[in-house]
Amino acid sequence: MRVGVLAWDGETDPDLPALMSTGQARGHQITVFTVKEISYRPDPAGGFDVSLAGHQVSEFDAIISRAKLYGADWQDRVERLTLLSNVPGVRMFAPADAWVTGYSKLLCTQRLAQAGFPVPPTRSATSMADVQAAFDEWGMVIVKPSFQYSGTDVERVTDMAADADMIAGLLAKYSTLACMPFWPTKYGEYRLTVAGEACVTTLKLPPPGAWRCKTLEGASFERVDGPPELVDMAVRATRLMGLALSGVDALPTEDGYVILEVNPIPGFLDLHGEQARLEIMNGLFDWVERQVTAS
Repeated sequence: MRVGVLAWDGETDPDLPALMSTGQARGHQITVFTVKEISYRPDPAGGFDVSLAGHQVSEFDAIISRAKLYGADWQDRVERLTLLSNVPGVRMFAPADAWVTGYSKLLCTQRLAQAGFPVPPTRSATSMADVQAAFDEWGMVIVKPSFQYSGTDVERVTDMAADADMIAGLLAKYSTLACMPFWPTKYGEYRLTVAGEACVTTLKLPPPGAWRCKTLEGASFERVDGPPELVDMAVRATRLMGLALSGVDALPTEDGYVILEVNPIPGFLDLHGEQARLEIMNGLFDWVERQVTAS
């Protein structure tokens, strides 16, 4: 197959070389381009034409997207990715709608909840009064940007007065926040990296005295055999979101597992070594090949 890879540009994606080499090892021709190289112009034969770094979309059997949608030019990026996704017959893994829904904490929880998946109760907040309403209802709450990635600016509110400056700063920076109840993280948080039908499960535990389960902030982690019901839930959530590759964050609670997020561009795929990353990449290509063959 000829496979286009839409790269995460502006920052280094350490998993891109493994994606490319895995595809090449499986006999595919890989072409890398960026969102800025998606162009739109009139077609002399009528209608409009979308090209990728000078290549016609029809040249590709599949396009795997690890596109970056953040930044001051986010509107241009979303527009270009949507133009590409709207080309008839293009096999996108995954289309713009899946990426936007996965990036948005509000859209993600809405879609999951509508399908019956367990998700945190969530409020949108555009003012201090909105955050206060969430705090009054749930006590300690988590506030996070409604549209962001990598756990950036995720904070816990334990006292509205003491945390007022922090909340005001987040509202000024992002305009809209997602608020949800805080659940204890002492039993850890799961990250399930789903690639097609493959799944690599990580259990993360916060460092002593902390609540965040972020590996970059000292959380311990280990690869585990994911509980079957949780793996099944993560795979089904990935399908629902229209993704071939995802990072599903889930929290064990007294009432069962709760899905916090379904991330459309999981990173650190070599967290458990190169062999684990290859499992993920081969699972992705297994799925892409199967879908293209079936179409």
